[in-house]
Amino acid sequence: MKIRILAAAGAFGLLTAFANSQALPVINEFVADHAGSDTNEFVEVFGSANSDLSNFFVLEIEGDGTGAGVLDEIIQVGTTDAGGFWVTPYAAGMLENGTITLLLVTDLSGATVGQDLDTDNDGVFDTTPWTSIVDSVGVTDSGSGDVNYSSVVLSPGYDGNSFRPGGASRIPNGVDTDTIADWMRNDWDGEGFPGFTGTPVVGEALNTAGSTNLAVVPEPATMAALALGAIGLIRRRRS
Repeated sequence: MKIRILAAAGAFGLLTAFANSQALPVINEFVADHAGSDTNEFVEVFGSANSDLSNFFVLEIEGDGTGAGVLDEIIQVGTTDAGGFWVTPYAAGMLENGTITLLLVTDLSGATVGQDLDTDNDGVFDTTPWTSIVDSVGVTDSGSGDVNYSSVVLSPGYDGNSFRPGGASRIPNGVDTDTIADWMRNDWDGEGFPGFTGTPVVGEALNTAGSTNLAVVPEPATMAALALGAIGLIRRRRS
């Protein structure tokens, strides 16, 4: 099947971006693991253009076994650019490769890296050093006793791919229905990273730190053939 890279915007994506400009920011894309050494890990936040988001923080929460609930990373968000994006620089080892939850919270106070926010590891925070959680997404490798702290959890097989996603993007950009359908796994082989030759396939997103999220879709001719096939199937069922 022929494929092409598509900016998953169009009319729907542009409307989504416009709607999101009137709403709270979201975690829009992240990468915790990719081919080779994990030198290009990042977190991207999407919100209103040119907005000071310094009262927002991205928190990485450990989810593996007895370490569940430990605060592994605190990232203070800055000011979005003209497109509404704020993104961390590429980093090595910033995010863990196992079961984690990313939270976007407001007004963090008194929190420290290494602090255990869930002392009994039951999946419910015992300590909440923030005013509110405005967005969240989890990744799990489905290990025994693992815990996530989000209603949206990307697990092995969540999209038909049996591997744990190393990173994911909201497709279309900024869409937020609080379901796994918002998220498409990023190409693990690094398509979009400088110096990487990726292997993107239909159903994957590119790594697009600080810019509009991109998905891989079938070529128009393939889409047309699929549509004609669907029409034929409907006609056969009606006859």
